Amino acid sequence: MRTITNLALFLFALSSTAQEDFSKYKWRNRILVFSTGNLESETFSAQWEAFKSSHKKLEDRNIVLFVLAKGRIYDKELKAIHHYHIAPLRKKYQIPQTFNGVTLIGKDGLVKLQKQFTVEPQFIYETIDQMPMRQREMRENLDD
Repeated sequence: MRTITNLALFLFALSSTAQEDFSKYKWRNRILVFSTGNLESETFSAQWEAFKSSHKKLEDRNIVLFVLAKGRIYDKELKAIHHYHIAPLRKKYQIPQTFNGVTLIGKDGLVKLQKQFTVEPQFIYETIDQMPMRQREMRENLDD
């Protein structure tokens, strides 16, 4: 009986540490989620490299990159992250499993844009730059 109780507690602890959304980034970062059926696809690879190569623009806008693929989530180095539940993430941010594109999540935790590949990085940056919170950030940066 004690073994069953310990196992139940262990499983509860494991599941309670897994995240079902990006709430730890709320009010600090914008999130750009790439969704693809294949990490090796030419379309995804080109999109990924186009965004990763503009490091300064990502940093200026406080953008964190993630990839949803093959039932997993990956970080900016394309290393699998194991402490996220994928199905609730897809549901919360309305990212269908068959979707191949990008989803922009604002600092407020809400989906701001969802667009199928191919997406020009400049389009995403201009979209962000038009947001009131980003406009305020740009004004505050001028004062520094």
